[in-house]
Amino acid sequence: MVRNSLNFVPWKMQQEVAADLKTIYTSSTLEPAEQMLGAFEARWDKDYPSIGQSWRRNWARVIPFFDYPPEIRKVIYARRKSPWGTPRMP
Repeated sequence: MVRNSLNFVPWKMQQEVAADLKTIYTSSTLEPAEQMLGAFEARWDKDYPSIGQSWRRNWARVIPFFDYPPEIRKVIYARRKSPWGTPRMP
């Protein structure tokens, strides 16, 4: 989700937007994550409305992520795909 979201953002702004997105997926539970998503939308929707819309459209896929403990979630969101489509660890 984060990588896809950053496709809508100019390179110079990506670090700042990514930091705000990180507050969403590193939230301790679902409720703070929803609050952080709302805060993200309040800050960035004027410039990048497609990011908030994308997160809202895919929120049902994000919700199960919060069922895992923080240690497991870190492994999940740190996974990347190699150019050959095989998941690998960073």
